[in-house]
Amino acid sequence: MNLLKIAAAAAMMTIASASFADDFDSQHKETEDHLISLDVEARLDWQLVDHKGVMDRSQTGFIGKYIALKAHGELTEGLTYTWRQRFSRTPKDNTFWDQTDILDFNYSFGRFDIGAGKQVVLIGGYEYDRAPINLMCPNLFVANVACYQFGVSGGFKVTPHDHLAIQVSQSLFATPEDRNLYAYNLMWRGDHKISDKLRFETIWSVNEIEFLKGKFCNYVALGNKLVINEKFTFLLDLMTRTYPKNNPFKNNTFMGEFSWDISPKWKITAKASYDCNRGVNLTDKTEIARGTQLAIGGVVAEWYPIRHNRHLLKVHAAAFASHGSNYNPNDIMQKKTMYGSVGVTWHMNLFNFQ
Repeated sequence: MNLLKIAAAAAMMTIASASFADDFDSQHKETEDHLISLDVEARLDWQLVDHKGVMDRSQTGFIGKYIALKAHGELTEGLTYTWRQRFSRTPKDNTFWDQTDILDFNYSFGRFDIGAGKQVVLIGGYEYDRAPINLMCPNLFVANVACYQFGVSGGFKVTPHDHLAIQVSQSLFATPEDRNLYAYNLMWRGDHKISDKLRFETIWSVNEIEFLKGKFCNYVALGNKLVINEKFTFLLDLMTRTYPKNNPFKNNTFMGEFSWDISPKWKITAKASYDCNRGVNLTDKTEIARGTQLAIGGVVAEWYPIRHNRHLLKVHAAAFASHGSNYNPNDIMQKKTMYGSVGVTWHMNLFNFQ
């Protein structure tokens, strides 16, 4: 822990963080040559939730999953900003900031970049890296993690294909009553072309998260991605969370996914995940409730009637089932849950101003 703190402090004097993008931005990256670009993002679903053969009427029906405004641009050469305000999120402590996912400023110079603001906490894994609007029945860790926190960060391009980032942020477990808790995060992103038809990417991290003053838990998260012919994608996320006096590998999240881009308009995905907490007993200080051992599996079909840089319209159909136990009653996926969803996702660029 002390070594990571020292490394973070030293790095913050010289470098600090990479601009982390969610997956829509990664796939549809606009050039930051405008003073402001303003976008709107929305998703509406009809969903069915069934627990042990009994329909959950409170969770079944039409539901507005997501609506947000996003502004981003370049203030001057090298200095960019991103602001995403989500209006479909209930404030936890009656503050406006709870609905602000991201308000981040980044300055790039040469191989270095620095950032500050409300950021995504740098934790590895590809499902965690997805924007909320694109999550289809996520694993329990992603569904419960408080991933948007205030922080400072910095990064360095070790090679043109490898980026090392470090971040000091507010803890995932900070509360309105105790905000003086912190997280120290180190992340490596890699993107390597193995051959003309094969590419391997990574999002790996080591994290020290303060859950009580002076007490830390450790995350190791390894996100791995293999792309074949730009059509077939394999994802494997491996994560373990270790708490004081808790043996390793008792609090874990694993996720495997295969997707096939059949054409520019069609994509199918099969996904399975497993979350467990077989030892930690810290009330509200872990994302997975003690005793939980839950596996989730399912498929998603996506159709893109409109898909280009400025606008995107997507229609999806998804079906998932769970097996095992979950001791958090607030999660949709419980023991023997069937989940189905049909929905529309819309991204639209409202205007750009030079």
